[in-house]
Amino acid sequence: MEGFTLVDGGVAVVVLISAILAYSRGFVREVLSIAGWIIAAVVAYVLTPQVEPLVKEIPVVSDIIGGSCVLSLIVAFAIIFAVALIVVSIFTPLFSGMIQQSAIGGVDQGIGFLFGVARGLLLVLIAFILYDNIFPAGDRLEIVENSKSRAVLSDSQARLAEMLPTEVPTWLQDRYESFVGTCGGVSDGPSDTGITTPPATDNSSET
Repeated sequence: MEGFTLVDGGVAVVVLISAILAYSRGFVREVLSIAGWIIAAVVAYVLTPQVEPLVKEIPVVSDIIGGSCVLSLIVAFAIIFAVALIVVSIFTPLFSGMIQQSAIGGVDQGIGFLFGVARGLLLVLIAFILYDNIFPAGDRLEIVENSKSRAVLSDSQARLAEMLPTEVPTWLQDRYESFVGTCGGVSDGPSDTGITTPPATDNSSET
């Protein structure tokens, strides 16, 4: 087809695969899958301080992370997150299967198809934004710049780029600092030397 590039074909494949997967799984299952990731992250965030000391007792893991507080937190978070995600994923297909076998199963799949198309387009927009950030204006590929999908999605890409934060949000920094600060009350910072400073003496009482 004249005017279309391989990039357009790739965009079509991404959107089509996303739509087919969402159609076969159904809208409810897609939403529950996303919710499962969020729930697993929250559970891991809450339980990591309790599990972190146990991670240091695992022989192989303790040799790898050494005495690093941050690494032990990351390993504990990853373990809890994976376990929680597996548990949630067990119940997700059961509930979504009940929906698909009910009278609204067709509606669920139809909405899932539309959701898959929207998700595929979102992935393409994010890919274009990353492409613009990686390649300077003078060094961009003609196959991308001349693609029809690039021109059609340019306005949506600009609006999405404006919505994305340019810096790490304050609330995320606060959560990270709070998360790291739970590591047994010990900080990995350079100020943690283990040396205690003696209290200052009050010389005003001396005569």
